[in-house]
Amino acid sequence: MEFLLRVSEIVLKRKNRRYFEKIFEKNLKKKLKEEILELKNWGGVYFLKTKTDISQQLKEIFGLHNFSPVFRVKDLNEVLEFLKNKDLGKFFNLEVIRGDKDFPLNSIQLKEKIRKFLEEEKGMSYSSQNFENKIFVYYKNKNFFIFFEKEKGLGGLPVGSSGRGVALLSTGFDSPVASFLAMKRGLKIYFLHFHSYPQTSFESLEKVKKLVGVLNRFNLGSQLYLINILEIQKFYYLNIPHEYLVIFYRRTMMRLAEKLKSELGVDALITGESLGQVASQTIKNLETISQAVSSLILRPLISYDKEEIINLAKKIGTEEISRLPGEDCCSLFIPPKVKTRANLMEVIKIEEKIKEKIKELEEIAFKNKEKIVYN
Repeated sequence: MEFLLRVSEIVLKRKNRRYFEKIFEKNLKKKLKEEILELKNWGGVYFLKTKTDISQQLKEIFGLHNFSPVFRVKDLNEVLEFLKNKDLGKFFNLEVIRGDKDFPLNSIQLKEKIRKFLEEEKGMSYSSQNFENKIFVYYKNKNFFIFFEKEKGLGGLPVGSSGRGVALLSTGFDSPVASFLAMKRGLKIYFLHFHSYPQTSFESLEKVKKLVGVLNRFNLGSQLYLINILEIQKFYYLNIPHEYLVIFYRRTMMRLAEKLKSELGVDALITGESLGQVASQTIKNLETISQAVSSLILRPLISYDKEEIINLAKKIGTEEISRLPGEDCCSLFIPPKVKTRANLMEVIKIEEKIKEKIKELEEIAFKNKEKIVYN
């Protein structure tokens, strides 16, 4: 099959445009592999020839604005003949673009000629609003490309073009969606999941692996790191006021995530936090949690409500998995009442008394991390 692919945001990059194009082309080849027979960059428009219909795969590539399956013919007479034999209904709309100036008629003249032919030869009527079919004709490289739809792509920037980040991935709705949105802005994601097995179930671990399997379709090669923090949680439960447990859990997670970020040499941390959604995500608690590390923390969902998040989870294919049973480690040992406005200095004062033991336990947990690779 043959396709025309269109990018939008990449075209606006001016001097850096070729950098983004190269990553987009690399991602296309990684996604489609041996399916590709021919790929040409025509400046904002790509021509792609494949062995089979790869429309679904194209919908999973960031940086692609839209695409069209096309019919290719050599001259204008073949365009007219093709349209003559096509059932296009009574009312039509027409868009014609001359991509190269070596054809004697310009875009307006070409459109008028095709329009007149359809009206006179097929008895069709042109309409700018109420039409049954829209016909697109694009002239480029001494060929005419005819198509009838522009299928929407994911848009955004090619994965890897903006850098790399570690996403703290739970089994809920939020963090998978946050990871997806970070990819949309060009970040290559490394996934990090904290668990408390065997206090939390094996099913919870399987659930997060499935989530990464879905997200990997967009990330184009992923690594999932698993860190067991059960012993750290037990220590906190015995040594700090219980209303602070979530805050201390999250500060430990941030420190371990930053340690992985340094080991991988990546640029940022990504979380699924949404302002005010739960107790640990008030403005004061987010500040207190963030102060545990010096790394840049990106929160793509900071202004999203739960309905918006779930709707996006449905779109990307993680919603059904997130609904499956499976405990989150942050729910372990949580008391009925938790701090919603943690005082940073008070947290640091408590932490100071136990910092050596925390450091020891965190080092053990990090050393024992597991790694799963997705191709």
